[in-house]
Amino acid sequence: MFAEYGVILLVAIAVAFLLQAFVVKPYRIPSPSMVPTLDPGDRVLVARFMYHFTTPAHGNIVVFKYPLDTRVVFIKRVIGLPGDTLALRNGRVYINGVVQNEPYVAKMDGRTSPTQPAPPISGSTISQPWSLNRPYTVPAHTYFMMGDNRLDSDDSRVWGPVPARDLIGRAFLVYWPVTRLGLP
Repeated sequence: MFAEYGVILLVAIAVAFLLQAFVVKPYRIPSPSMVPTLDPGDRVLVARFMYHFTTPAHGNIVVFKYPLDTRVVFIKRVIGLPGDTLALRNGRVYINGVVQNEPYVAKMDGRTSPTQPAPPISGSTISQPWSLNRPYTVPAHTYFMMGDNRLDSDDSRVWGPVPARDLIGRAFLVYWPVTRLGLP
């Protein structure tokens, strides 16, 4: 009888590990970079298998390996797809010349926070091509990510596009706190 319970427990643990490794994994939001969509401390479920069958779309909220240290994971919104030309004008994002409606971007005093380019490289007047100081075309096999809290987000404007191979999955459900239960 105890042996039977032991086998059931081992199988349950193995299934849980496999599900988390390949299907769905929970993540905790560590920073305010995705406010108001995701608050610090929110917990989300991420479909890890999603991008094995489909490609990301504009607006998807994605967990990925941070390009400057792939041991760290970030969560941001997909703004640019491979081949898209991104530009900033008057605090608004343009994709391929079309101004974007971004209702998810954080607001200040009831108005959408402006999206600004990344500042120049420290100690220089030079900026990276992806800073969006000038129009930027997203390279093949990469994605341009931004946080919804554009005034407080370390994102692709600072460290560049994310290689497709570093995408982990799409966030599809806020499950904690229960008061915020729903789609991100």
